[in-house]
Amino acid sequence: MTARRSFLGYAVGATGAALLGGCTPRTAQSSGPADAPAAPAELLLVRTLDGLVVLKAGTGQPTLPRPAVIATADAGRVISAEATTTGTRVVAHTPADGRVLAGSLLRGTLTPRVCSIDGRLVALTTPPALAPAGAGAAGRERTTIVVADSSGERVRLDLPGNIEPEAFTTDGRGLFVLDHLPPARPDRYRVRLLDLHEGRLHPLYTRDKVPVPAGAEEEMRGDGRQAVYDPARKMLYTLYTHQPGHQHTRDLLGARPGRPDVHAFVHSLHLEQGWAYCVDLSAPFGESPASGHTLALGRQVYVVSTADRMVTSIAPDSLQVSGVTPYDPPGAGGAAARGSAAMAATADGRIVIGVDDRVSVVPAGGGPPLLSWSVTPPVRGVALAPTGDRVYVGLDGAVAAYELAHGREVARVGVPGLVELRLARPA
Repeated sequence: MTARRSFLGYAVGATGAALLGGCTPRTAQSSGPADAPAAPAELLLVRTLDGLVVLKAGTGQPTLPRPAVIATADAGRVISAEATTTGTRVVAHTPADGRVLAGSLLRGTLTPRVCSIDGRLVALTTPPALAPAGAGAAGRERTTIVVADSSGERVRLDLPGNIEPEAFTTDGRGLFVLDHLPPARPDRYRVRLLDLHEGRLHPLYTRDKVPVPAGAEEEMRGDGRQAVYDPARKMLYTLYTHQPGHQHTRDLLGARPGRPDVHAFVHSLHLEQGWAYCVDLSAPFGESPASGHTLALGRQVYVVSTADRMVTSIAPDSLQVSGVTPYDPPGAGGAAARGSAAMAATADGRIVIGVDDRVSVVPAGGGPPLLSWSVTPPVRGVALAPTGDRVYVGLDGAVAAYELAHGREVARVGVPGLVELRLARPA
């Protein structure tokens, strides 16, 4: 069945214009925040039961007037939507103080799905019908997509098919979408490019910048677990697991033999040039539950299977697997991880992995963990502090900050209804 991933759960975007305008492994002991340093001037993007909220890291005080729906990739802009008697009001806020940057009143009941890289555009759709739990995408025969900016509605398209916005092209003239098949009862999907001027869907290009021939488009099945955006390369990396029957474009073109044994891959989408490429992940990736898989962008693209305690490294320029290494966190007791995994990558080549009741700092190039400590389960997200010396960990009803060098807890704020910690950013 088709299932969409958490987009680390925000829309692809960036800062810029406003929307609509030599170590030995050891186990650390958390000492608590009693002797914590002064509260940092940082913000936390957190998904709660009510929606996305932005909190002051030092106090837990929310900054937005109401929960948001989506945010740019660095949370430099957060977008809320409110139903009115005449339509849907979409508003962009600054994260630090919730100040309104711009807004538009749009006709009909609409849900923001993604915003453009420069933050000027937002794509919305009519709400889909609710699908049963575990059933994947809901079925529908036609889709309304609205693109708006500071002046209001720019494009409104009523398209045949079951279409889901994925990301804008870098120039804002196109929208990458997921085309769910068959529309009424989808069990697979393909990534296509919607030309916003023509109002037509087109196949993507191959990595060689050649149009994909008719009948050779990828049709993917499985769980889209997470996605991260690489602004330097203008690439969107999405981790997929469990896709029975999936065939890559290059397989259909005969460039390589089929790989029916592959159960996980990273879909790499170039938002400027319009091509896509799948990086296969070897077993055991994809053979355990999707929730135990996670990815992060650092020096390379890293994918972890916490159930199998394995790390795959992908070179972002060549899009080739550069290494697969095990890690074995102290204190895990040999039991396989069962919870939802989270990960962040440091600038100096370490990755921080959180799952169940444990956080581990692992050298990305392989070897035993440099540091590992226990937390109160379950881990609900991991985010590096902008300064790089601390890591924030989402927990049940709270976010705790730990020194990255020692694993000592230095601060904690309560967050009722916390579902997932997504990002830490400067105030």
